[in-house]
Amino acid sequence: MKSQSIPLTNDQIVELAPAAGAINPHETVSDRYSFVPTIEAVDLLRSVGWQPVHVKQSGTRKNDRSGYQKHIIRFMQGALSIDQERVDLVMTNSHDRGCAFQLCASIWRKICGNGLMVSSKLFNFSHRHVNFDTTSFLNSAYQIAEGAGDIAVQANDLKAIDLSPNEKDVFAMAAHKLVYDDIEKAPILPSQLLEERRYDDQGNDLWTTFNVVQENIMKGGIYGSKQNANGHIRRVKTHPVKSIDRDVKLNKALWVLTEEMARLKS
Repeated sequence: MKSQSIPLTNDQIVELAPAAGAINPHETVSDRYSFVPTIEAVDLLRSVGWQPVHVKQSGTRKNDRSGYQKHIIRFMQGALSIDQERVDLVMTNSHDRGCAFQLCASIWRKICGNGLMVSSKLFNFSHRHVNFDTTSFLNSAYQIAEGAGDIAVQANDLKAIDLSPNEKDVFAMAAHKLVYDDIEKAPILPSQLLEERRYDDQGNDLWTTFNVVQENIMKGGIYGSKQNANGHIRRVKTHPVKSIDRDVKLNKALWVLTEEMARLKS
């Protein structure tokens, strides 16, 4: 994995996510579709201070979609660092009608390299390919940069909220339900989502709890057990979240859960 603090060139972006280098849209798009190459959007964001530092693309089961599928790029501005975190911009796009250009704010944690997506409507923007407006697109990028201070304040507020052991358990149970539809068949217990991976993540505040749970869900690697069709119990390990759609959905849901816990505590 490339470091998420060293800017990528366009060639590196295309090497890591070929769909980002598409020079035309998928053949099924309508005549109204305004094709804007992802690399052109990257250059637009560079022009206002956002540097691309990480990229990945989703898999596809249809061969004709390969090279056009959804991809996601993380951008940073060096000045937007807050303590051990950094406010980033995340852009999602595809060239097969899979999604519009989507820009959202994200907090990248330096100690673990994990990205937390901010769910607030104030920092989430969608720009359709039809009649794509460059000015509006750049205004969204400006708003995310200008909102970094507010995001930092919110993060600090979460750090000041202490949770009791019971409250941490409730938070973990709610997060667990976001991941597993059938709780009884889940390979791990909610309490396992609270297990810290490093010394720096020891703490009872809401921000730390949120980060520990989020990392355990997104990176996987937690050992549990699962019963097969024959009734035999086998040892398993949770998988990291690789799907872009699931990554974004879970990240934003966890942010909402954390905001709701903060609201209840206050």
